[in-house]
Amino acid sequence: MTDRIEIRKEAYRFILQRLNTLHAEVTGTGWMQIVSLEELRLLKEGIADPSASLVAVLKDQLKGTVNDQEIDSYLVEPFNSPL
Repeated sequence: MTDRIEIRKEAYRFILQRLNTLHAEVTGTGWMQIVSLEELRLLKEGIADPSASLVAVLKDQLKGTVNDQEIDSYLVEPFNSPL
């Protein structure tokens, strides 16, 4: 179970790193209004896996800066195995 917690925390760090590299201004109906801060907190603490909706939003918002395969390697594939 500890491994799963660390994988979740690594997923959170991946998201943080990628979002910190964005220089675009987010306004209006940007991703921040779609992504649950609670979900990010749970991921940061290693409590919950990233949801499909979080992955979809990140793929959309990071398009052109991060490819889908990289996102999948941090946010999808590590969580395909059962608990």
